[in-house]
Amino acid sequence: MISKRSGQIYELIIRGELGDHHALLFEGMHLERAGGDTVLTGAVYDQSHLYGLIQRTQDLGLELMSVNQVPNERRASE
Repeated sequence: MISKRSGQIYELIIRGELGDHHALLFEGMHLERAGGDTVLTGAVYDQSHLYGLIQRTQDLGLELMSVNQVPNERRASE
């Protein structure tokens, strides 16, 4: 279960490089372009929040390549 207080950090990897205007559509997520793709990283507070982000990618016609929860040990090293 995802904690509502702190949330879990997730990354959504989207095929192609999104423009800066897309960052506004994914409020609270950090947008980074890497290797021709885009990585959105940020706190996800519950399942409905996660599903909302996934739905937004579909609504925009974006190709979602993967959704990953960032392990605590990786977060601590960043």
